[in-house]
Amino acid sequence: MIWGEKIIDDIARRKAVIFFGAGVSMNSLGRDGVTRPKSWVQFLNVAANRLQPKDKTITKQLIKQNDLLTACEVIRRVLGDEFIELVKDEFQTPGYGHTRIHELLWLLDLRINITPNFDNIYDSYVSAASQGTINIKNYTQDDIADSIRRNAPVLIKSHGTVTEPNNLIFTRVDYAKARNSHRDFYELLDSLLRTHTFIFIGCGLDDPDIRLLLEDYCFRHKYAQKHYFVLPSKRYSTLVKQVYEDSLKLKILEYKYSDTTQHSNLLEELEHLVTSVNQKRIEISLTQQW
Repeated sequence: MIWGEKIIDDIARRKAVIFFGAGVSMNSLGRDGVTRPKSWVQFLNVAANRLQPKDKTITKQLIKQNDLLTACEVIRRVLGDEFIELVKDEFQTPGYGHTRIHELLWLLDLRINITPNFDNIYDSYVSAASQGTINIKNYTQDDIADSIRRNAPVLIKSHGTVTEPNNLIFTRVDYAKARNSHRDFYELLDSLLRTHTFIFIGCGLDDPDIRLLLEDYCFRHKYAQKHYFVLPSKRYSTLVKQVYEDSLKLKILEYKYSDTTQHSNLLEELEHLVTSVNQKRIEISLTQQW
């Protein structure tokens, strides 16, 4: 995978935003050295197994149809408070630790980092790595814009955090409510899309929040720059990739993936990216062309 001079230059000048999803968290291990965070589909299937047969059948069908937001809505309505406890048991209690991919994202040394992940794996790591100087902001907070204007790095939790379970964005209703109640936050995201280069890592193109953001950006800003979406090779056909790139104003970057290597090549590519960015920053400092 060739990152390209544009990405390297924008990261070096801190004109980029890293937006990382569940694929990053799934590299982690719990305190027992065995447990890994489940994917969203895996989590919903486990939760569905707690339902009565009729509700379970309906929910499993929704999951199979990839209508994950509705499936989650059904599960939460049926389980009630038990659902929140299930979320904590899955994403907080195991005590997941950071891995090399978290270190590499931090080593890119960007001021703005955004994640829809509501686990606190990266939060805990960067709080320690920055000696508490990073600002961690939930989408519900009204001082995010002020944090972005400061020199200190900021991590924005776009779907909330497991430590505040009542504000998590899980379901179709949650998405609609968040977009209505926190319009300023979504306007801020649109502003960042217009002024920074976004690099999506560990995310899926079927994420409804990402799709809405990028579709809106694509058609509101016809001549704006493209953003970058990092995916494993052979995920989509050439034609399908072209459709996504045109309709979401993206350039898809693929790293080599196979059943044997899994996602190890992504780590290698990120190592190369960190090295290239550091070299670029040295060049910029020598020429003073900031």
